[in-house]
Amino acid sequence: MQPAQRLYGVAQDESTQNAPKRRRDDEYPYQVVLPRHGAEESAIQLFLFRWVRKFVMYIEDKDSAFVRYCFEDPLDAAVFRSRFEPKAERIRLVR
Repeated sequence: MQPAQRLYGVAQDESTQNAPKRRRDDEYPYQVVLPRHGAEESAIQLFLFRWVRKFVMYIEDKDSAFVRYCFEDPLDAAVFRSRFEPKAERIRLVR
Protein backbone atom coordinates (compact mmCIF):
# COMPACT_ATOMS: atom_id res chain seq x y z
CA MET A 1 0.00 0.00 0.00
CA GLN A 2 1.30 3.43 -0.90
CA PRO A 3 1.55 6.16 1.71
CA ALA A 4 -1.49 8.39 1.96
CA GLN A 5 -1.34 12.17 1.98
CA ARG A 6 -3.72 14.33 3.94
CA LEU A 7 -5.69 16.94 2.08
CA TYR A 8 -8.31 18.97 3.94
CA GLY A 9 -8.35 16.35 6.69
CA VAL A 10 -9.03 13.43 4.31
CA ALA A 11 -6.42 10.75 3.62
CA GLN A 12 -5.83 10.31 -0.13
CA ASP A 13 -3.65 7.73 -1.79
CA GLU A 14 -1.83 8.36 -5.06
CA SER A 15 -4.58 6.82 -7.22
CA THR A 16 -7.11 9.27 -5.73
CA GLN A 17 -4.78 12.22 -6.28
CA ASN A 18 -4.26 11.28 -9.95
CA ALA A 19 -7.96 10.70 -10.69
CA PRO A 20 -8.57 14.20 -12.16
CA LYS A 21 -5.54 13.85 -14.45
CA ARG A 22 -6.66 10.41 -15.65
CA ARG A 23 -10.19 11.69 -16.22
CA ARG A 24 -8.84 14.65 -18.24
CA ASP A 25 -6.60 12.35 -20.29
CA ASP A 26 -9.57 10.05 -20.99
CA GLU A 27 -11.96 12.84 -21.96
CA TYR A 28 -9.42 14.96 -23.87
CA PRO A 29 -6.83 12.52 -25.25
CA TYR A 30 -5.41 14.78 -27.99
CA GLN A 31 -2.91 17.09 -26.35
CA VAL A 32 -0.50 19.81 -27.47
CA VAL A 33 2.18 21.22 -25.16
CA LEU A 34 3.38 24.78 -25.77
CA PRO A 35 5.66 27.13 -23.85
CA ARG A 36 3.83 29.27 -21.33
CA HIS A 37 3.78 33.06 -21.75
CA GLY A 38 4.36 32.85 -25.48
CA ALA A 39 3.93 35.83 -27.74
CA GLU A 40 0.72 34.41 -29.21
CA GLU A 41 -1.32 33.90 -26.02
CA SER A 42 -4.12 36.24 -27.09
CA ALA A 43 -4.26 34.65 -30.56
CA ILE A 44 -4.41 31.20 -28.95
CA GLN A 45 -7.28 32.25 -26.67
CA LEU A 46 -9.18 33.79 -29.57
CA PHE A 47 -8.71 30.67 -31.69
CA LEU A 48 -9.80 28.32 -28.90
CA PHE A 49 -12.95 30.22 -27.97
CA ARG A 50 -13.94 30.90 -31.56
CA TRP A 51 -13.23 27.55 -33.26
CA VAL A 52 -12.85 24.72 -30.76
CA ARG A 53 -15.94 23.23 -29.18
CA LYS A 54 -14.43 21.26 -26.26
CA PHE A 55 -10.98 21.78 -24.78
CA VAL A 56 -9.18 22.28 -21.49
CA MET A 57 -5.94 24.03 -20.66
CA TYR A 58 -3.74 22.50 -18.01
CA ILE A 59 -0.75 23.99 -16.18
CA GLU A 60 1.10 21.69 -13.76
CA ASP A 61 1.79 24.44 -11.22
CA LYS A 62 2.22 28.20 -11.01
CA ASP A 63 5.91 27.99 -11.98
CA SER A 64 5.40 25.66 -14.94
CA ALA A 65 7.09 26.65 -18.19
CA PHE A 66 4.50 24.84 -20.33
CA VAL A 67 0.75 24.76 -20.95
CA ARG A 68 -0.94 21.55 -22.02
CA TYR A 69 -3.90 22.17 -24.36
CA CYS A 70 -6.20 19.14 -24.34
CA PHE A 71 -8.77 18.42 -27.04
CA GLU A 72 -11.65 15.99 -27.38
CA ASP A 73 -11.52 15.99 -31.19
CA PRO A 74 -8.31 14.93 -32.99
CA LEU A 75 -9.01 17.39 -35.83
CA ASP A 76 -9.15 20.31 -33.37
CA ALA A 77 -5.78 19.24 -31.94
CA ALA A 78 -4.24 18.86 -35.41
CA VAL A 79 -5.42 22.29 -36.58
CA PHE A 80 -4.30 23.91 -33.31
CA ARG A 81 -0.89 22.20 -33.54
CA SER A 82 -0.38 23.31 -37.14
CA ARG A 83 -1.29 26.90 -36.24
CA PHE A 84 0.57 27.39 -32.95
CA GLU A 85 3.26 24.78 -32.41
CA PRO A 86 6.75 26.12 -33.17
CA LYS A 87 8.05 24.80 -36.48
CA ALA A 88 11.22 23.59 -34.77
CA GLU A 89 11.52 20.17 -33.17
CA ARG A 90 8.54 19.15 -31.02
CA ILE A 91 8.76 19.43 -27.26
CA ARG A 92 8.61 16.01 -25.59
CA LEU A 93 7.68 15.74 -21.94
CA VAL A 94 8.08 12.54 -19.99
CA ARG A 95 4.87 11.19 -18.47
